[in-house]
Amino acid sequence: MNRKNQSSQKITALYCRLSLEDGRENESMSISNQKLMLKDYAEKNGMFQYEYYVDDGYTGRNFNRPSFQRMIADIEAGKVGCVITKDLSRLGRNYIEAGSYIEIFFPKHNVRYIAVTDGVDSLTRQEMDITPFKNILNDMYSRDISKKVLAGRMTRSRQGKYGGGPTPLGLMRDPDDNGHLILDPETAPVIRKIYDLALDGWGCMRIAKKLMEDRVPITRVKGNTECDINYYAWGSARISHILRNPFYKGAHLVCRTHQKGIRSNTYDIIPREDWEVIEGCHEAIIPPEEWAQVQEIIDRRPTIMEGNSCPFYNLFHGILYCATCGKSMQVRYEKVGRTGKNRFTGEQREPIDKAYYICQTYNRLGKDACTSHKIEARDLYNLVLKDIQELAAMALKDADAFYKRLSSRMERRYMADASETQKECGRLEARNQEIDSMFLSLYTDKAKGILTEQRFMKLTSALEQEQEANQNRLQDLALMMRRTDEQESDVRTFIREIRKYAAIQELDEAVLNRLISKILVGEVQKIDGQKFQQVKIIYNFVGEIPEITE
Repeated sequence: MNRKNQSSQKITALYCRLSLEDGRENESMSISNQKLMLKDYAEKNGMFQYEYYVDDGYTGRNFNRPSFQRMIADIEAGKVGCVITKDLSRLGRNYIEAGSYIEIFFPKHNVRYIAVTDGVDSLTRQEMDITPFKNILNDMYSRDISKKVLAGRMTRSRQGKYGGGPTPLGLMRDPDDNGHLILDPETAPVIRKIYDLALDGWGCMRIAKKLMEDRVPITRVKGNTECDINYYAWGSARISHILRNPFYKGAHLVCRTHQKGIRSNTYDIIPREDWEVIEGCHEAIIPPEEWAQVQEIIDRRPTIMEGNSCPFYNLFHGILYCATCGKSMQVRYEKVGRTGKNRFTGEQREPIDKAYYICQTYNRLGKDACTSHKIEARDLYNLVLKDIQELAAMALKDADAFYKRLSSRMERRYMADASETQKECGRLEARNQEIDSMFLSLYTDKAKGILTEQRFMKLTSALEQEQEANQNRLQDLALMMRRTDEQESDVRTFIREIRKYAAIQELDEAVLNRLISKILVGEVQKIDGQKFQQVKIIYNFVGEIPEITE
């Protein structure tokens, strides 16, 4: 009885919404028409205590609307007993969130929901079975509108009209035609200077340093130049972007990115070779032939500065790593000016004798981040070649004995890893169950207005990515647990491969990639006055093979 009295005191929320995509000329969609229809329906059904909640000019894709959030707050406060809309699309066009309100939020707060023209009534369950499908259709309509808007923008862009945000440095919008670009007299000389330096053979970093030394601002917007250090903070990436930008030769670039989904807020970058460029759309800062010349200079510029290059080809690219920080080892060459002869033997040195490897982290961040782990290219080459030769000789001499040694070592390794693998599987499965519970909590916070739509999408996306990563890791662990059963095949495959190289006298990329997964270079250590360095070779199929002797 008390519950009935309490229910009778609650108001009926008459919710109206209209967005620009619905069309102002459509009178059946107008706010006044919706109010009249909802009032008539409420009074005919004995609901005389009602209140209007109106969002005029708000899209149905976004639930962060003022009146809608006010209605949600009143529902949570226990003031609303029934919500009525003209149809399902007035509540929203995002079928996931609309469904969460209809199927979860309203029933949780004992709120009856009615969509008049769609015949939906949660009290009688009338038409409720097809409600999700109607929400999907509303969402598809919203997506269709978005696609049409995007198609209109693309059509305008393909006509050479600029429709982006801030214009490229050196250009500005024409006051008489917002889609047309003209030269900015203040910043166009900066672009001209950058291209002149590039034509002289200057690299991006050198150009950036020159502009910073000359105190050239990176933007046309004035700021507190004495305090804002970023006002002159040129970088090689910014210079590269300018030198590759076709707008400076008078062309128009249709788009650089492609949105993956209408509401995903994620984009794919279109490769430069696939750019759609419309020529001759506005006045050029750089003549097209000079622009093309700069592109040729950039394309043929070597990765190593001229005068310090070495013809040594890096065979170990992609498989050589620092054992401490895990970063790849980078090849470096001796400085210009050193003799080409070995100072001890007097023999002419080959390119490999001038090359060495150091840790990428040490090279970028210095000794506080990691040590150099320096290893001479010739020493690494000889060490790997010798290891392959010895293993091939063992496999060729007595394949069965070699197989037994590898199998016993791998079996011990798998048994030690099995316990940790099972524990990790348990942790990942528990975390995935926890994420499932967090999704519902996020929906609730979104409905309460605690989370904005942008924040909601970001959090759910992060959780989905984590859950997907966990699932992938679980699959990897399951595969690892099955490896014990497959070890015989792996060992046999490795022996078959290594025996092919019993007579090997030199290394090449084919040999390294067929046999080796990675090479880990340890830190140089001094023991009893002598230097030692551990190098681990991780072979395909069988992993590391330490201390196997005859």
